[in-house]
Amino acid sequence: TVEIKGSNIPLLRQVLDGGLKLGSRDLGSFLEDNVSGYANPKPIFETTYLDDSVRISRDQDGKVFVYGKVSDGTEPTEYAG
Repeated sequence: TVEIKGSNIPLLRQVLDGGLKLGSRDLGSFLEDNVSGYANPKPIFETTYLDDSVRISRDQDGKVFVYGKVSDGTEPTEYAG
């Protein structure tokens, strides 16, 4: 889930910046349960080519993403810090 922080709506921005954590999945579920006709978006991400060193994928808008393998390591990288 994505944690929503900040907003361009002044009062909402103050609440979110003050530490309120509003999870996007919880928000989406609330909206689906309470807003007639609302449905959470279902993104599409398809892999169109894959080999040992390259993956080519497309999203629901047709944008192309090309990923190249840079390591044979299998341990996740820790980016926090």
